[in-house]
Amino acid sequence: MSDAIVEAYSALDARMKVIDAIANNLANANTTGYKRDFGHILETEIGSEAGTSIDLAPGQLLPTGNELDAALNGAGFFVIDTPNGQRFTRTGTFALNTQGELVTKDGMKVLSTSDTPIQVGEGKVEIRDGGVVTVDGNEVGTLKVVAFADSMHLQKEGLNRFLWNGTPAGIQPVSNPPVRGGYLERSNVNAVDEMVHLMSSYREFEAVQRGLRTLMTEMDGKLIQELGRIS
Repeated sequence: MSDAIVEAYSALDARMKVIDAIANNLANANTTGYKRDFGHILETEIGSEAGTSIDLAPGQLLPTGNELDAALNGAGFFVIDTPNGQRFTRTGTFALNTQGELVTKDGMKVLSTSDTPIQVGEGKVEIRDGGVVTVDGNEVGTLKVVAFADSMHLQKEGLNRFLWNGTPAGIQPVSNPPVRGGYLERSNVNAVDEMVHLMSSYREFEAVQRGLRTLMTEMDGKLIQELGRIS
């Protein structure tokens, strides 16, 4: 296979991956705390590759009236404990498990500033501004919020969680966390902008596809000529 065809196929594959990233953004336009992926094309010595980066711009905060909801009105991530270690999220849709601990919707324990689960027990539970958790007005813990030295080391892991691939020193506790109790953060996806990006990416894909077809037609013509000479 010629180098030109290899490059054309890599260009098609890269643009398809960008289209997939945009489609995933659109699918999560209403997912609480979701951060969009920005896809881009990288030209390398062996062809084109698709790269993605995470857009950490904040989403709009919406009041919910639920005293266990929390949102971050600025930089930072909530810290949760999972079977695979600590993970980080912007989704503040919290609840209580049967042991009276503050957990995410899928049951992962939310950690406090002391790196322990927040035990609330019985009573009226409320998450106040600043991340303070109270039961019947008495403070029982504060949500741990962290920031990162370099967001390039953050990796999406599914379920709106992030994995930190950098050094432990790159995780920085936020001393005055910008937590808003009774709010949730919307996705930072702008559906109109994503549709514009999607149409543009489709046009690029179709242009490369047309170029590949032209290249294949030319090669077929040359092959027929060569076969004619041989016969």
